[in-house]
Amino acid sequence: MASHIPLVEEDRVIGLDGKPLAPLPVNAWAGLPFEVHPHMRKGEVAHRYNPHPLLLVRLRTHGRSRIRSGHSVFDLALAPGQVDVFSTGFRMDHGWWDCTPGDVLAVEIDPERVHTALGEETEGIDMTTRLAVRDPVLEALCTCMRREVDSGCASGRLFAEGLSLALLARLRECYGARPARREGASRKLSTRQLHDAIDFIDANLGADLSLAALARQVSMSPSTFARLFKASVGATAHSFVLSRRLQRAEILLNGDTSLSEIALAVGFASQSHFTEAFRRRTGRTPSRVRRQADPTP
Repeated sequence: MASHIPLVEEDRVIGLDGKPLAPLPVNAWAGLPFEVHPHMRKGEVAHRYNPHPLLLVRLRTHGRSRIRSGHSVFDLALAPGQVDVFSTGFRMDHGWWDCTPGDVLAVEIDPERVHTALGEETEGIDMTTRLAVRDPVLEALCTCMRREVDSGCASGRLFAEGLSLALLARLRECYGARPARREGASRKLSTRQLHDAIDFIDANLGADLSLAALARQVSMSPSTFARLFKASVGATAHSFVLSRRLQRAEILLNGDTSLSEIALAVGFASQSHFTEAFRRRTGRTPSRVRRQADPTP
């Protein structure tokens, strides 16, 4: 995979792979910039810095690394599942590593996408550098991102945006340079706001809904909307929308509409994705439900 996450090396912009920066990929991923690279077995670099906060998750690899940044020296024992969190502008004056093969999952905390998601809360995302730490939550979130991208982003924008917001919340909570502002635990959407949001969802089940589109209905940032919506209904926006789609699909199964047409009508990327989601949620396949509903002997 060519890299579209930027580093700067001696005034030259490069990608994480050390090669010329690639353009953003054309795919359906709507979350924070994400990419997967093989972990180089041996390497040495100098005079690099990351212009934006950067998260790396190390998979399968073992070895050692030494990083010098100004007066700080990091001697690291590398192991699978470790996380590296780099603050904005972290300068790697010299880096060296020697390890076994593996993968690196990389997420760029891109300021433009963060501002779109967090709105007025953007200032809370500054991070401190932490290297080779264990964080099962970040590891799990990045693994979910990889699985979603590998699937062709079949779960849509809401899922990608929800994963990204969860990752940003974890970074602010555990690695933030300043304490994150906390909302009152009892704050929820008003009855009218919740009604407007659900009406919009029901009217657009066939569309690739986004948190931004839902948040606009109640004049909030996507991050604030996601938090208050979950507090109001007890489920994430993606989970709630999925439930509404499956409920609508179950109604349509009583008619003559084909399964492929039902899948598209309620916002699934394909009939197979619809069938799998329906089976996971109900324990039955759409075909079985249709057969059981058919009174014809």
